[in-house]
Amino acid sequence: MPNISLASLGCSKNLVDSEVMLGQLTRAGYTVVNDHGDADVIVVNTCAFIGPAKEESIETILDLARFKEDGQCTSLVVTGCMAQRYAHDVVAGMPEVDAVIGVHQYPHIVQLLDRLNDRHETLREIRRQPLPTDFSYPRVITTPRHSVYLKIAEGCDRRCTFCIIPAIRGSQRSRTVDSLVEEARTLADQGAVELNLISQDTTWYGKDLAEPARLEDLLAALNTVEGVRWIRALYNHPVRFTDTLIDAFADLEQVCNYIDMPLQHISDPMLECMNRETTSKDTRALLKRIRARIPEATLRTTFIVGFPGETDADFESLYDFVEETRFDRMGVFMYSREEHTPAARYDGQVPDTVKQERYNRLMALQREISLDRNQAFVGKTIDVLIDEEADEGNYTGRTAADAPEVDNEVLVSGGDLVPGDIVSVDITDAMEYDLVGVVSSGVPQPGGQDRQTFPALFGTPA
Repeated sequence: MPNISLASLGCSKNLVDSEVMLGQLTRAGYTVVNDHGDADVIVVNTCAFIGPAKEESIETILDLARFKEDGQCTSLVVTGCMAQRYAHDVVAGMPEVDAVIGVHQYPHIVQLLDRLNDRHETLREIRRQPLPTDFSYPRVITTPRHSVYLKIAEGCDRRCTFCIIPAIRGSQRSRTVDSLVEEARTLADQGAVELNLISQDTTWYGKDLAEPARLEDLLAALNTVEGVRWIRALYNHPVRFTDTLIDAFADLEQVCNYIDMPLQHISDPMLECMNRETTSKDTRALLKRIRARIPEATLRTTFIVGFPGETDADFESLYDFVEETRFDRMGVFMYSREEHTPAARYDGQVPDTVKQERYNRLMALQREISLDRNQAFVGKTIDVLIDEEADEGNYTGRTAADAPEVDNEVLVSGGDLVPGDIVSVDITDAMEYDLVGVVSSGVPQPGGQDRQTFPALFGTPA
């Protein structure tokens, strides 16, 4: 059977798709290799969310195409959002590509790759009708085994005017609570202590099911899974973030008090133009309720600057809002004009120089806020999940206030630790985005992935 390598670009939702494809291919007899030069088949799982993501996808495809000359690669396969959105352009403009496979074709990845040897032209398989999401497939975990993603739904029912995702992925299709609990138990048995729940709109989870469920129902069910210590819900839209959901975050022991809520803006004209289905007043009231019910909650958000029609006054209202709210974690994006979205046709497109200046100002403010918040931890003892050993006796980890890949880290020294341990750390220093500490007295709470051996192949729901 051929050797296969895979390059996964874009978000964590794409990464789960990649893990599902690898799981099916591994079960079918393919051998997964890390070095693209050793691969007979190279798969690129692309992103097409914004302009820079498309550029990265194109550059990666062209870069990996060289292995058809320099390595043993005979087939270069492009999948993911860019394949789904621009299949015709990829086929017409990239003769190096041997197959273009859309996002709704992943369950058939083995059969499609088997057809490559018989092809007489570029294989193009783009399905427009989304597939059901509640199915079981093997999955190869590519993240550290102690911290894994759990995709709870596919697609999105929101119609934000800047976003192309519903056109690519389709409407929301939630998985059942039972299937997610089953997968969570399997992952926990294999060493997962942290579950990161992902979808396009996590708070909208379950409304489309035959027997409707709510995110709080899912959190309560996952809270009972033995071995799981931290449950983190990502991508929570402010609409439908109800008081009962706030109570779930506050009361469920394993659910992190970590509220990831992409707000995108606070100016009412901007919120209306973005079709965010909320107002400045509603947003402020929601944040006030969250902090009243969970004073220790970590608030994380993202904003878009330079959206069409954004005036100086709109931006200043956003700047003042960030300054007064003092988010624990915050990211900023410069608006990307995406074809076939309503916002791409709007008047008042903002010059790139203005976008950059607004981005710089907002991020400079957040760096000050982040440093101030981090300095408040100096002298305190906090629990840290160890992610990796940097060198002997030194480790990097995260607090419950930090999601993997996007948030702060804790630089830890001392102790005999392995990834997956949760250990008490005395914080000795703080930087803008990182903390420094030493292992406190006591023993680490077990869960380290290296304390036992786990199989590479997971027979879990996708």
